[in-house]
Amino acid sequence: MHRPAGDLIEREDQLRALDGLLSAAVAGSGRAVVLSGASGNGKSVLLDRLRQRAGEAGADVATAIAARAEQSLPLGVVGQLADAAGLLHGDGPEPGAENNVAELLHGAMSSEWEELAPGGAYPPAPARTLHGLCAAFLRCAERRPMVLCVDDIHYADPFSMQFLSYLSRRVRGTRLLVVLTELPQLSPAHPAQYVELLHGSTPIALPPLTRVGVTHLLQRLPAAVEPGLAGHLHAFTGGNPRLAAALVEDMLRRADGTAPVGRLVVGEAFIEAVRAALFRSQPPALPIARALAVTGGTVAAPVLARLLDLSEEMANWGLLALHRVGLLARHTFRDPRVRTAILAGVPVQERVELHRRLAVLGHAAGEPPVVVARHLLGADGVEGAWVAPTLQAAAGEALAEGRVKEAVSFLDAAAASEPDQRRRCEATLALTRAEWQFNPADAARRLPELLAAVRRGQLVRQQAVALIPYLLWHGLIDDAIEVVTVLTSAGPLDDETAAGLSAPMLLLTYLFPGQARRLDTPRRELAARGLLPASGGPLHAAAALTALAARSTHADVVAATEQLIRNTRVDHEALGPISIAMLASVLTDRLGDPGPTDYPLLHPDAGRRPPTARALLSALAAEGTLRRGDLAGTTEHAGQGLELLPAAGWGIAVGGLLSNLIMAATAAGRREEARAHLAVPVPAAMFETPFGLKYLHARGRYHLRTGCVRAALIDFQACGRLMTAWDIDQPELVPWRTELARVQLALGRPAQCRELAREQLDRLPAHNVRERGAALWTLAAASEPAHRLPLLQQAVALLRSSDDELTTGYAVTDLADCLNAAGGPDAARLLWQLARGTQQGPDAEPRAHWHPPAEAVEPPAAADDAQPGPDAAVTLEGLTEAERRVATLAADGHTNRAIAARLFVTVSTVEQHLTRVYRKLRVNSRGGLLIRLGRETTRGRQRAKRGQVSAA
Repeated sequence: MHRPAGDLIEREDQLRALDGLLSAAVAGSGRAVVLSGASGNGKSVLLDRLRQRAGEAGADVATAIAARAEQSLPLGVVGQLADAAGLLHGDGPEPGAENNVAELLHGAMSSEWEELAPGGAYPPAPARTLHGLCAAFLRCAERRPMVLCVDDIHYADPFSMQFLSYLSRRVRGTRLLVVLTELPQLSPAHPAQYVELLHGSTPIALPPLTRVGVTHLLQRLPAAVEPGLAGHLHAFTGGNPRLAAALVEDMLRRADGTAPVGRLVVGEAFIEAVRAALFRSQPPALPIARALAVTGGTVAAPVLARLLDLSEEMANWGLLALHRVGLLARHTFRDPRVRTAILAGVPVQERVELHRRLAVLGHAAGEPPVVVARHLLGADGVEGAWVAPTLQAAAGEALAEGRVKEAVSFLDAAAASEPDQRRRCEATLALTRAEWQFNPADAARRLPELLAAVRRGQLVRQQAVALIPYLLWHGLIDDAIEVVTVLTSAGPLDDETAAGLSAPMLLLTYLFPGQARRLDTPRRELAARGLLPASGGPLHAAAALTALAARSTHADVVAATEQLIRNTRVDHEALGPISIAMLASVLTDRLGDPGPTDYPLLHPDAGRRPPTARALLSALAAEGTLRRGDLAGTTEHAGQGLELLPAAGWGIAVGGLLSNLIMAATAAGRREEARAHLAVPVPAAMFETPFGLKYLHARGRYHLRTGCVRAALIDFQACGRLMTAWDIDQPELVPWRTELARVQLALGRPAQCRELAREQLDRLPAHNVRERGAALWTLAAASEPAHRLPLLQQAVALLRSSDDELTTGYAVTDLADCLNAAGGPDAARLLWQLARGTQQGPDAEPRAHWHPPAEAVEPPAAADDAQPGPDAAVTLEGLTEAERRVATLAADGHTNRAIAARLFVTVSTVEQHLTRVYRKLRVNSRGGLLIRLGRETTRGRQRAKRGQVSAA
C-alpha cells in the first residue's frame, strides 16, 4: 500500500530551497524560514523530508508541534525543542546546561504568568529568560549543526513566538536553521507576536498541485487511467495534495488491476482527509463548511456572518480558507460528494440549530418558501405564525413541479405545526391529496380524521367536496354519501359548492350504480341547477365524465358540465375522475386509441408525473391493448401499473387492473400466472362497481378456459344480475351474454347458446363491430354446419374492421376450417395463413380460450406442406383403433356429441375414450391433441388427398 502523501509531487522547488538553506546553515550561515500553505498542501511532509536530509548531513534535529490546546502554556513549544535537543536531561552538548535551561523554563511558568488567558494582553517575556534560552540553543549549534522544526507555529503560545522571533534574529553566522510551518491567518490568536515572528523569517509558499501533478499522482494506480480522469480529480480537489491522494487511495482499494479506471471513487480515506483539512484549517473554516453543507447551496458572506455570529470579514476569510484547501469553488462545494462528506460529520444538535437559524433568516429575507421549508423540516420545530403557511406554500410549489414526496413532507410538517384546529384539518386534507399521488394507501390513513372534521364542521364545504373522490377510491361509499348528505342538508348550496359537487356526484353514480338512489334528493337539486344530467343513471354519469375528460360535448351533458369541461385542468385533483371517464370511454366504444391530442394526461412528458398518475396511465394503456388483442402489451402495461402502485393502493380500481392481467394470462395459456392474479386480495366494495363486473368477467373466462364450467356459469350470471339490477345492462360494458352463451355451449346446450348470442346481437348498436363479431362467432359455433359458414363470414367481416387482432385470428381460423370441410381447401389455406398473421404468436394460446373446452380447435401449427413431427406416428401406436378415431375427430374440432353421432356410440363413451387419449398422449387440451396427432388430422388427410389428385 502506498503512502497517500509520502511522495513530494511538484515540491521540487521548495525542497531545493530548503536544501540550500540547510547547506548554508551547515556552513555557518543559519536562517529562519516559514513554510506557508493551506491544510493538506504538504507542509508536514516537506518538513519530514528536511529532517531526514539534515540527519544525513550530520546535523542534530529538534522538533516541536504547536497545538491549539497548549496555547495557554508559556514556552510550551520551547520546552519541546529543549527536550528534543537534550537540554533537559543531561545528554546535551554542554554538561550542566540542563539545570540552567530547566530553571529558565520553570521561571517562565511562575505565578505572574499563570493567570493570563490566551488572547489576553501578554507582557513581553523577561529578556533574561529569552537570552538564556537562546544562548543554550546557539551553544548547541556551535558544536554541531542544528535544525529546529516547529509544525503549526500559528498555534504556539505567545512566549514561544517571542523566543523564536528573538532566536531568528540571531541565527545568521551560526550553524542553526529554524524551520516553521503555518496556515495563512487573518486573525491570529496572538497577532503582535505572530507578525513579529513572520517578519524575521524567509517565506516559502506551497501552492496546490497542477493538473500535471495530479496526473503523476494517478500513476500510483495499478491499471490504466481513462482520459479525462486527471482533470476530474483536479477539479474535484482543487489540487490539494492530501485530498487528491486520499481519492487515489480510495480508487486503489477498489481497483482490480485489469480494467481501466474511469471514475472517481469517494471512500473512507477521502472523508477522513476532508475532516482533517477542516479541523486543521483556521477556526472559521469548520463552522462555515458545516453551515454550507447544511444549506446545500451558495450562501453569501453577510448571511454566513449573521448565521454564525461572525464579522463579515471573518466570514469572507473562512470562505477563502475553504477555497485554498480545495473544498470550495466560487463559494460552493466542488462536488456534491464533498458536501456529503462534511455533512456526515456535523453533530445532530448543531445541524438542527443551523436549520432553525437558516429558516428564520430565510423567512426574514424573503427567501422562496421551498428553501425556507426545507430548513423548517430539519429544524425539528420552529414556532411562529408564518411556519404553517410557508410549509403549505412550499408544498404547492413542489406539487406543481412534480416533487410529490417532498410536498408530502412539507404538508405533514404543516399539519403538525398548525395550532388552529380548522387550519390543521385543511393542512391534513392537502396532505391527503399529495399522498394520494404517491400512494393512495397512505392517504387512506387520514380519511377517518377528515371525515370526523366534516361532521364537526371544521372543513368548509368546498374542502369537504374534495374529500369525496378519495372516499370513493377506497370503496368507502357510506362515508362518501354521508359527506354529500351533510353538505346538502346544512342549508341551500351556494353556487361554488354546487358546481364543485357535480363531478363527485357523477363519479359516485358511475362507480356505485347500486347506491345511486340514496342520492335522489341532492341529485334533483343539482339537476335543477343544470349541473347534472336530468337522468341519474350510471351511463349518463359515464357520458358526462367522458365529456369532462375529453373536453368535448355530448348531447346529454348540460351547459354547466360543459363549463366544468373548459375549466378542468389535468392535475392531481382531476386524475381520478378523468381516469374513470377515460375508462368509461373505452368501455362504451366512445374512444378509439387514446392519445395526447385529446387527452393531455397521455402527453409524452407524463413519465415525469407522480407514481399514481403513471400507474393510471399504465392501467388505461393495458385496457386498450387488451381490446386490440395485444396480450404482451397488456401484461406489460398492467404489470407496470402494479409496480408503480401496490394492489393495496389501487382501492376499488384494482379490479380493472387485475382483470386485464387475468384475461391476458388466460388467453396466453399461462394458468398459474392467472391463478396468482386471482389470489390477490380485493376489497369487497369493488363488487359494487363496474370494476367488479370486469373482474367477474375475467374470472369467468379463466374458469371456462380451465374447465370449471359451473364456476364460469356462476360468474357470468352474477354479471348479468348486477347489471340488470343497476340498470346498466348495456352489452358494451361487459358482454356477459356472449360469455354465458359459450358456457351453455360447453354444457351441451346449443339452443340456449344461440338464444343468448342472438339477444346480445339485438342489444348491440351497429357501430360496435367488435362485440357484434364476437357474438356472431359464438352463434356460429352453436349452429348447424349448414348455417355456420355464413355466420362465420359475417363475424370475420366485422372483426376485421375492429382492432381486436386476437379474436379476429381465431374467427378466421374457424372460417378456414369450415371452408375446408365444405370442400374449399385453397380458400381455407389462404385464411389459415391470414390467421397466423393476426394472432399473437407465443403470446397467445390457441382459440380454446374463446371456445369452451368441448369446442376447442387449434389453428394450424404450420403450413400445409410442412412435415409432421418425428413423434407423430409413434404417439398413435399406443392408442386403440376406437381411441384413434375419437382423437382424430376431436382434434378436428367436432364436439363430443357430434363424435358420438358419427361413430354411433354414446357421449359417455366418447368422454371415456378422450380421457384415456389425454392420459396416454400426456396432453390436457384439444390444442395439445392436435399438435401431437400431426398428419392424422384433417390437414394430414388434405395433403394425402392433394397427393392422390396429383397422381391421377
